[in-house]
Amino acid sequence: MSRKSGRGRKAGLLGLVLAGIFALLAVAGPWLPLPDPAAVDLGSRLEPPHWTEAPILGTDAKGRDLLARLVAGSRVSWTVGLLGSLVALAVGVPWGAAAGLAGGRLDRWLMRIADGLESLPLVVVVLFLLSLLGEYRAELAAVGIGRLQVFYLAVGLLFWLPTARVARAEAQRLRAAGFAAAAAAAGAGPVRIFLRHLLPNMAPALLVMLGVTVPRVILMEAFLSFLGLGVEPPAVSWGLLAADGLAALNPLVGCWWLLAFPAAALSLSLLGLHLIADDLRDRLGRG
Repeated sequence: MSRKSGRGRKAGLLGLVLAGIFALLAVAGPWLPLPDPAAVDLGSRLEPPHWTEAPILGTDAKGRDLLARLVAGSRVSWTVGLLGSLVALAVGVPWGAAAGLAGGRLDRWLMRIADGLESLPLVVVVLFLLSLLGEYRAELAAVGIGRLQVFYLAVGLLFWLPTARVARAEAQRLRAAGFAAAAAAAGAGPVRIFLRHLLPNMAPALLVMLGVTVPRVILMEAFLSFLGLGVEPPAVSWGLLAADGLAALNPLVGCWWLLAFPAAALSLSLLGLHLIADDLRDRLGRG
């Protein structure tokens, strides 16, 4: 094994450890012996970290335990990242595969539509979807769909375009290799060709794309929540915690932990996911 590949394996292992810690916190959070993240205690507001006793990471301006809120925020951030990435794959893979497999005029039309959608400003798309939520809030609530579910869908739909381009390139490569032509000659339809022949051979590239998309979606959720366009109370995410921490900072009160810990959790998670994606790309030869 070369020195470069050895460093890559160590980096991938480090990424797996970092991402695994926060993913485990997100999954096991409801069963951890932590206080209610929404419980307000004005008598213990802005307590600094104690490290050896509760509150380990301190409290915020309303006396809420920051560690409990970080763990609760990890569930929202990771759920948005995973579900948003799966939405991106569910939309982008069939779109790109259809364009790459068909070629010709259909390929040009599908990709021009994708180019047009990609030119739309991100914030405008989010505001439009959230305005639809406000217009049909009662109808959506009747079927169990709230702001958070619409937000998952909105963020996922913003990231299907890069996935579609990767799927199109892979479909064109496989079509040139003769997979599609041989299956079509045997009487297989487009759906069967896609499911039985294209999708299994596209899986390595799509796995790498998933590894790249998850941290992008998590970062986008944090950015939108930081601006007040994403998760709203009583739900909590790392972006919302960072926004609250920044708002609480002032020259008279040194509550550095309110911004430092959410930013560190977000940064370490993104670092771990990027290291995993890089290792996947190296292992699968998709660099």
